[in-house]
Amino acid sequence: MTADELLSLSGLRTQFDTDRGAVKAVDGVDLTVREGETVGLVGESGSGKSVTALSAMDLVDSPGRIAGGTVSFRAVETVRRLARRHPDHIATPDHDGYIHVEAGTARDGQTSAPDEVARAARDSPKQIAVSGGDGSVHIEEGFVDLTAAPETVMREIRGGDMGMIFQDPMTSLNPALTVGEQVAESLELHRYGGRKKDSWFNAVRESLSRSGLSEEVREETIELLAEVGIPEPGQRVDEHPHEFSGGMRQRVLIAIALACRPQLLIADEPTTALDVTIQAQILDLINELQADLGMSVLMITHDLGVVAETCDRVAVMYAGEIVEEGPVEEIFGNPSHPYTYTLLESIPSEDAERLTPIEGNVPDLIDMPEGCNFAPRCPWAKPECTEGEIPYLQHGPDDVDHRSKCILESFDKSEYGTDTGIRASSKTPTGDPLLETKGLKKHFSRADGMLDEWLGDDLGTVKAVDGVDLTVHERETLGLVGESGCGKSTTGRSILRLLEPTDGTVVFAGDDIADLSKSDLRKKRRDMQMIFQDPLSSLDPRQTVAATIAEPLKIHDLPAEAPSQDVSKKDQRRQRVVELMEAVGLDPSQRDRYPHEMSGGQRQRVGIARALAVDPDFIVCDEPVSALDVSVQAQILNLMEELQEEFGLTYLFIAHDLSVVRHICDRIAVMYLGEVVEVAATDELFDDPKHPYTRALLSAIPEPDPTVTADRVILSGDVPSPVDPPSGCRFRTRCPSVIPPSDVDIDQEAFREVMDFRQRVEDGRIDVEAMRDPQTPATAADGGTEARVEGTMASTNPSSVVDDLFETRLTGTNRETIEQAVEHLFAGDHEAAAETLRERFETVCERQRPTLQEAPHPAACHLYDQPSDDDERPQNH
Repeated sequence: MTADELLSLSGLRTQFDTDRGAVKAVDGVDLTVREGETVGLVGESGSGKSVTALSAMDLVDSPGRIAGGTVSFRAVETVRRLARRHPDHIATPDHDGYIHVEAGTARDGQTSAPDEVARAARDSPKQIAVSGGDGSVHIEEGFVDLTAAPETVMREIRGGDMGMIFQDPMTSLNPALTVGEQVAESLELHRYGGRKKDSWFNAVRESLSRSGLSEEVREETIELLAEVGIPEPGQRVDEHPHEFSGGMRQRVLIAIALACRPQLLIADEPTTALDVTIQAQILDLINELQADLGMSVLMITHDLGVVAETCDRVAVMYAGEIVEEGPVEEIFGNPSHPYTYTLLESIPSEDAERLTPIEGNVPDLIDMPEGCNFAPRCPWAKPECTEGEIPYLQHGPDDVDHRSKCILESFDKSEYGTDTGIRASSKTPTGDPLLETKGLKKHFSRADGMLDEWLGDDLGTVKAVDGVDLTVHERETLGLVGESGCGKSTTGRSILRLLEPTDGTVVFAGDDIADLSKSDLRKKRRDMQMIFQDPLSSLDPRQTVAATIAEPLKIHDLPAEAPSQDVSKKDQRRQRVVELMEAVGLDPSQRDRYPHEMSGGQRQRVGIARALAVDPDFIVCDEPVSALDVSVQAQILNLMEELQEEFGLTYLFIAHDLSVVRHICDRIAVMYLGEVVEVAATDELFDDPKHPYTRALLSAIPEPDPTVTADRVILSGDVPSPVDPPSGCRFRTRCPSVIPPSDVDIDQEAFREVMDFRQRVEDGRIDVEAMRDPQTPATAADGGTEARVEGTMASTNPSSVVDDLFETRLTGTNRETIEQAVEHLFAGDHEAAAETLRERFETVCERQRPTLQEAPHPAACHLYDQPSDDDERPQNH
């Protein structure tokens, strides 16, 4: 133990009792998190990462149980506080307890023996000195054994001393409560006297206060929402989770976790469900808050790029064990366990010539292999790897704590990946255009049934796809990328007419898909197939693997050729199913399994086999690897490239992971809010991105190299609503390169702040009362991303308000215009405020809608030549 340890897990074992036996989800884990550091816990799905975190907080549900080991929480203030409250549970040589004293003084310094200090604390708990208080018993070091502490004590520690950010914000938040009520719950439980008793008095008091919160709690809740970058927190505190975007919901979870200023934050896959741009915002926020609050972070993730950018130390888990642990630079620069090395080799990267997947799957955690758990998949396994207990060996310099659970001092990395894998640089040759879309649109009515339509309620339409032009060549892989909600999947489904397009044309192999009858479309679907995003939900749980793959054969009466003599059509199809299973790397013995009996990678292989069954020419791949671990992802990407080479396939590859797209795609089209904003060859797009949105996307990709400092473009705000998209360039509300009017002298950063302020004024999202109240936390002009909680407004003088609202310094006419707008807002005239700002700061980006040029690398941006641009466009770009 070192003096700065905060959390230590020793021999932790967590099991789940099932009919088949005990699932050893966590099997003897030793892990330490020190004060102020970030520790990453990485590994494939099923390795035990999340169960380890839940065990640390004693949140494992039945039939799970902690079967052994200890979890020690060493925050000294927590030890002192609990010792005062629960003196009967202080451990001494004469009494058992979960509160342990390891160093201190008692009886005015006359004794310093830990046992005597513990006895003195147990006998005189009111004499225990806590922060800011006096006492004759001083506890300087100690710990709370969380595995032995009762549930009442754990409730004090959770939320108060240890906070947790859960993986999926939509399922973690209560849809029936406002976000303010959910943030305030932690404050009320830990800092405002606990949960109020059910009584008529409390019921009346809560009904008279907004959201049932006291004014004090409400104000602190608003401060917390502002601190995590929620725009207009005073207004949004009363909104429900469904009214927030995914990134904003994750910020709410962070506010809940940090409400009571915990000393340890456990972040369980905090960015897994987020786009790279929102992920960059959240990681940046966690890093800033950690620096401000001095807390420790346990970061659980399968994204090694996130670990490289955020963590100080890394622990790699496999099959319930930590197989390697050390400083982040050591782990990435000198991986010493074969599993760590092969995991890193599975990541698509700029320098990787090959993707080499890890063969096999994580073992059954009931029947664990003897010796090393990774031995059955390890390329360097030796006979002694399957015998007895495997020791930890020290690696790297003597002064670096870098241990690996492997008998090998080293292994020949040059042997790995020589026979398998696909070269990332070997692009598929492309031929004539196979698919072309012109002006493709798909709008969804918001009318709730025929009654709304009959009454004429104008609820608007969701412009999911709004004028997309694409060309896909034979044997080409065209990537379609962008944030969630930009219209990628809708575009793919509209091309296949799984959704009926609202407008535009889709020409496939010379035929306009929109003109085909149902019977002709059914025939055409033999040539056009789709691989869906989630293999579990897209496969029928009642059908076996064989039945799933055979279904399209029955629908299209395939194989077309007549069976040979003494072979029935059924046997012919059965043989075709076997051929397809072998083609996608599935063992034919798995034909009678159901989807739930297969791993994620195996299920995705079934989906690919089903798509290949009808011998298509063109496949829409809708996020085919987003739900998979990096090692399984590499298997699927290699498989898709091999199948393309063998069968001459053409892919439209929809994804949000740009490192994957870079590896597999020949060209890339970038989408934003229903439109394609840039198209280019893959290498050219990454080397010279033109559109500001593309630059932001590329800069947000986590780099799996801790020695590289990312030059990141953090986008402010969320994607606007597709019901009422912005005029002109749809990206202008977030664009860091928005073009100022030619007669306005202002730097780019200041103009971005002005445009954010304008947008909030026009949308009616300005909290004027907060501007008037000097005690209300100020919200920055961007709506909260850079909100300064500690700042307050000295008065309602417009000049002071402008100073507080804007991070950049405005001068001259620009400042005078903002001050005039603030005066209008104080007078309650929002329209006048919006008009004042528009007259001064209206830009070409909002007046004219940019289009893609007729060029090899077009970009729909006013920074580049447009048919009707005026002289506001900068001449040098």
